[in-house]
Amino acid sequence: MVRTLPHDVVIIGAGINGAGIARDAAMRGLKVLLIEKGEPGEGTTVASTRLIHGGLRYLEHFEFGLVHESLREREILLRIAPHLVRPLAIAIPIYKQSKRGWLTIRAGMILYDLLSWGKSLPRHRMLSRAETLNRWAGLNPDGLIGSALYYDAQVEFPERLVMDNVLSAREFGAEVLTHTRVTKLVVEDGKVSGVEFVREEGQFAEASVVINAAGPWIDQVLERVVVKSPKLIGGTKGSHIVVPPFPGAPANAIYLEARSDGRPIFIIPWNKLYLIGTTDVRFEGDPDDVRCEPWEIDYLLSETNLALPGAHLTRDSIVDTYSGVRPLPVTNDKDEQSITRRHFIRQHPQLPNLLSIVGGKLTTYRSLAEECVDLIFQKLGRDSPPCRTATEVIRASESRANCF
Repeated sequence: MVRTLPHDVVIIGAGINGAGIARDAAMRGLKVLLIEKGEPGEGTTVASTRLIHGGLRYLEHFEFGLVHESLREREILLRIAPHLVRPLAIAIPIYKQSKRGWLTIRAGMILYDLLSWGKSLPRHRMLSRAETLNRWAGLNPDGLIGSALYYDAQVEFPERLVMDNVLSAREFGAEVLTHTRVTKLVVEDGKVSGVEFVREEGQFAEASVVINAAGPWIDQVLERVVVKSPKLIGGTKGSHIVVPPFPGAPANAIYLEARSDGRPIFIIPWNKLYLIGTTDVRFEGDPDDVRCEPWEIDYLLSETNLALPGAHLTRDSIVDTYSGVRPLPVTNDKDEQSITRRHFIRQHPQLPNLLSIVGGKLTTYRSLAEECVDLIFQKLGRDSPPCRTATEVIRASESRANCF
């Protein structure tokens, strides 16, 4: 067993959360080791809807704090990663049969603007039926009352945002190991003393603090420790389909209320194609085996064809599908949509230097990382330098030679 030099913190998982934590920790002078079993960002991060958004629908669940945090972080990401995060116009058609009527949507839009006071993006607009059909002629006109037009942001390639964070972390001194699988969390004297991992040969990395940022694989990582932990992840699966431009395709994103079940569905211009998604169903299997099921494809095609009747999309129209598992907390709530998207940094009472990252969303990865690194310094018993990630621009990876 080859031993590496001691590290202040070992981070397991280089999705957006692990990458963000690594960058912040390295910028504040900690000796960091980031370990990823595959490529950075290839799991849950790349399987997202690729939005940087405040979470308009979270207002229905009174999660005003989460919406405010998300809107603040959206503004920060527009500023520090302008090469990847860009404004996106989104329209919400409103129908007579909609669960959320004109007044409800308008109230949500006003509150959304208030919670993002001082933002750089335009405020919302409410459009009449005629204005709506003039802008989006492909929309189903039956029962249409009007629409709301508002702005969030899009990161077309979230894996690049992950990679840019990882490369920035490395430039500040972090060590990064990809295609490296953690096989054991070693416990000594009531603490995790380090992690064993396999690359070309078995190795051991000593760590003062270990961060389990493995996303939906968090519980699998915890199975590799002697002290038992309750299950933390109650994930839900989200699937998307990708189609070429089609008749009636909108120039900007459309946020639909599915007619079959009232779920939100996005139709989003992406990379000269269109993303359509997402589903939201419980998933109990291995996240490595997640797939877009035939019924999900039929659901997304059907709802799109109802909303945009001229599309006439079929399975033959699809150029790709993808699925991912959201690392949401275990809950008894039967409604997947009401499960919070807030993040939790779980401290393990029996192992005080082990922290597990549960939940969260792409938009708030930076604030999660700041909170986590503050906690790491507390665990180390050291004063923390100020966090600089809200102001330090993330350089584009194209300007760096040789990634890994």
